[in-house]
Amino acid sequence: SQLYRRKGRCPGQRERAEGPNFRNRARLPPRDFGLGRAMQRCSISQIMSCMTYSVCSLLMTLLNKSLASTHETIPLSVIMLVQNLVALGLIRLGSIVLPSATMTALKMELPPVEKKMLRKWIPVNLFFIAMLFSGFMTFTMVTVSLVAICKNVTNMFTSVGDYLLFGQPITRNIVFALILMVVAATLGASHELVTPEKGVNVSALVWLTINCVTTSGYSLQIKLSQKETGMTPYACSYYNALIATPIMLTWSLWTGDLYACLHNPDVQNPTLLLSLGASSFLGFCIGFSVFWCISATSPTTCSMVGAFTKVPLAVLGIIIFKEPVTQKRTGFIILGIVAGIIYTRTKVLERERQRAKLDDAHGFDVEKPGGQLKTELVKMRSSLECSEGESASDSGRNR
Repeated sequence: SQLYRRKGRCPGQRERAEGPNFRNRARLPPRDFGLGRAMQRCSISQIMSCMTYSVCSLLMTLLNKSLASTHETIPLSVIMLVQNLVALGLIRLGSIVLPSATMTALKMELPPVEKKMLRKWIPVNLFFIAMLFSGFMTFTMVTVSLVAICKNVTNMFTSVGDYLLFGQPITRNIVFALILMVVAATLGASHELVTPEKGVNVSALVWLTINCVTTSGYSLQIKLSQKETGMTPYACSYYNALIATPIMLTWSLWTGDLYACLHNPDVQNPTLLLSLGASSFLGFCIGFSVFWCISATSPTTCSMVGAFTKVPLAVLGIIIFKEPVTQKRTGFIILGIVAGIIYTRTKVLERERQRAKLDDAHGFDVEKPGGQLKTELVKMRSSLECSEGESASDSGRNR
């Protein structure tokens, strides 16, 4: 203590000058920004939401492909009407069957229907309807492959909106992963971009642009509405089905699709009814997983998960549907996997650096219980050391 006093400082002065983070930082091991440690600190909700959305989207695509090859296509408005009715039925059934304690523990409580909540959630449904209608018009003019490429371009719009609205950073690796995904989609569909029946004209480009903007707006509006209302993904599914059901019913009646579907003899086919029920259940699961994924991560990540789903879909197409293995399809799979790895690694390490900055700002590890208590103990011990040093020096002077 006398040595400290001769140098003009006591043990606690440097800590008080630099803040409580000094001693705590000196005792902590150096930061490790490795991918393995960062992946261990990812929340289970983020991983599970992305996996659920990917699996549900994959199963829905396979089911729709099998339905299209065996039955006539049911009108889109009728499918959406049935899906929303099934979603409402499942949500109400869950609230009746499950105990209230279980609903609270799983965050499945249904909020009361209020006009304020409805007004804040209506823009999500409007974006969704605009996305469906523009997508339908686009499919009538261009090929499915060209639409898939434009969907990957939409991820760039979503990333820019994510940055402007929610402050999500756009790094060079993220931009590189987005561009790589577009290149992969172009490589995989280059042989069928334009057909003699469907070419690219001004009208097709207009509908493609509208579809890209509404698709990006739909993802961003979900995140914005979730922040404004504070609703859980389960409550978001309830409000979404509650608002979409009357809209889809009006649409199907206005177009006459519901009347034509009810008088279609194929509707009485048990296999078709079973497939439609399975499709409706998967539609509810996809809607819930989208809300969950956007709530746990970001709109850009959710869009990238949807784009990356095409990679295992291409592999399953080769295995199940015996599609030919070509160089372009192999290149699409490889580039898609590389883009997914780059994006995931960038996001995980970025989240770890943000957490490290937060830890340094507070002087303790925010994820470790007792971190605040440890900081307080370090401050108290430094104060005691400083006071003991002053007392010892005073007694030595008196002696």
